[in-house]
Amino acid sequence: MSAAAIEIPDSTDATIGLLRELRRGHVRKQAANVAYWLYLAGLVILIYGGWLVATIARALRHPQPPVADTAALLRAAPAGLPALALLVLAAMLWDARWRGPVTVSQQTVDWLLDTPVRRERLLRPRYRASALIRLLIAAVAGLVPAGLLLSVGLGGAAGHSLRLAGTAMLSAALLVGFGTGAAAVSEAHPRFGSSRAAPAIVGLAALAAAVLAVLAAVSSLPAWVGSAVLWSGPWGWAAQGLVALAGGRAPEWPVAVLLLALAAAVVIGAGDRAAAVVPAAALRVRAATIGSMSAAVANLDVRRVGTAYRAATTGYGRVRFGLRLPLRRELVLPWRDVVAVLRAPSRLAWAVLLSWTAVGLGAVAVHAPHSALLPLAGALSFGYLAASNLCEGARLDADDTRRSAQLPFRYDSLVWWHAIVPCTTLAVIGGIPAAALAVVTGKPALLGIVAVAIVVLVGGALVNAYRGPLEAESLAQGFETPFGNSGGIMVTFWYVTGPLLAVGPLILLANVAISAKHTTAIATPAILAVALAAWLGSIAARRARRLRTG
Repeated sequence: MSAAAIEIPDSTDATIGLLRELRRGHVRKQAANVAYWLYLAGLVILIYGGWLVATIARALRHPQPPVADTAALLRAAPAGLPALALLVLAAMLWDARWRGPVTVSQQTVDWLLDTPVRRERLLRPRYRASALIRLLIAAVAGLVPAGLLLSVGLGGAAGHSLRLAGTAMLSAALLVGFGTGAAAVSEAHPRFGSSRAAPAIVGLAALAAAVLAVLAAVSSLPAWVGSAVLWSGPWGWAAQGLVALAGGRAPEWPVAVLLLALAAAVVIGAGDRAAAVVPAAALRVRAATIGSMSAAVANLDVRRVGTAYRAATTGYGRVRFGLRLPLRRELVLPWRDVVAVLRAPSRLAWAVLLSWTAVGLGAVAVHAPHSALLPLAGALSFGYLAASNLCEGARLDADDTRRSAQLPFRYDSLVWWHAIVPCTTLAVIGGIPAAALAVVTGKPALLGIVAVAIVVLVGGALVNAYRGPLEAESLAQGFETPFGNSGGIMVTFWYVTGPLLAVGPLILLANVAISAKHTTAIATPAILAVALAAWLGSIAARRARRLRTG
């Protein structure tokens, strides 16, 4: 046998030429698909964002006079606009963890990645096309902050307004170009790209800038704080033109725009070089994830969308803790739910954040009982999301009924056991701050509302956990109305049954309890809320029974 290396001929040109010839007949079909999606996007924008388009167009033609909050918004702009830019960059870096600007189809993964075709000829065109599309979308999206600034009187004459809009479009395009290049670099390096550190740090910086913006709006911060934020990086450079043309203090904004253009050009070039070295393993995982998520979206299966996303972004390592098995069989299911919560700390962290937000809004509602509906709606909505994050064990049992086949319980009775850990956890993470606020504000009604709301919200979360898979036939079961077929409405109600049955009535009961002048008058809403929780539990048990028999 010869020890010489076997030379594999480069077939890049021949392969790409063959692909172009085979795809020639599909060009018209692809153009029709693109035209359809552009039409659909335009229709959605006009229907749901028509008011914003009209506001921007009216503000460009006829600049609005200043309003009462114009001065506060101008003070907040030097920190608020960079916070928005940082949030965009964080979203793009997070997107690079599972998708990114460099993606290929499953067919390309299966047929081309393992052939002697130069990787850069396959990947760089996709990166460049993705970058171009993002730049165009960003340029159009740049009109949104410009229109909002003009709508509150931070503009001037019509010519000045057009200059502000043009600067906003240019700055948004350059910022997104910078983010696209950074995302491609992170995608080419799996250790960096799969880490949560980069988007988390950028997100925390956005939060800090937002806090500074709020402080600047309600009080007067030193001028150097805003200048420091505006010169802190590309996110600040992108905001300087808008701040200066809106009447703020940013005299060197043309230099900042030039720096942003240079940074964007450098990072886009680095991303173009990095696109050629994205690992094949990462491309395979991303193609499979996009395929799974696309199929789940087509089937209206939100659960599968989240599962596919978490499979691509969550790293599972060795568990470094353990809980002793319980000695009594009644504790088996709570023990398993506790382990599930501890092994998914992100869910617990989100539950803590959401429950604290709910308690804060609840305190606002108790403090102002005559205008409590809006803060109550927000508090109970956040509370439902916190409860839903803690009901993952119930969702896993609903996804696969065989998972609990060996437990010494009837399947429909598991609903009540699954309520123990979410209720207890929410009582700890939400009850303690609620008790502190009740003592400080002298409003004991807050603690009672939180205690009753916990069981109702957990009941609503369990109703949604046991809803089962969406049947495709349900889309065809609607009836015709003057506004179209009701199938879509029926599917929407199927998805929001839990929060609809829990949050809606609870808002009314909590509002009655807050408005009551005597403590004894709270007993009736509390009893009705407990009855509502029991009813929601029975609905969840009935759904579980149907899943088991079906």
